[in-house]
Amino acid sequence: MRPYEMVTIFQADLEDHKVAVEEIEGVVRNLGGEVGKTSLWGKRRFAYPLKKQTDGYYAVLSFSLDPSQVSELERLLKLKTQVLRHLVVSLDEA
Repeated sequence: MRPYEMVTIFQADLEDHKVAVEEIEGVVRNLGGEVGKTSLWGKRRFAYPLKKQTDGYYAVLSFSLDPSQVSELERLLKLKTQVLRHLVVSLDEA
């Protein structure tokens, strides 16, 4: 398993962002990963509109996952309508 970090931007008008973050953590666990630290950055204004939205709710997840499952994680995130953008970055193992 390799360590990753993911920044996810949710729609700002969601009622409970913690539930949406827990759903993403559940997706990682269902793919055989282990969720480490989760940091909620809160609501921020965009520099330019994303999908006709001017604000978004940011969350950062640190997790370990098999590299072959990262593409499946990204596919599942694209299907979620509350996720505006996401970025998965591989961390150094050292």
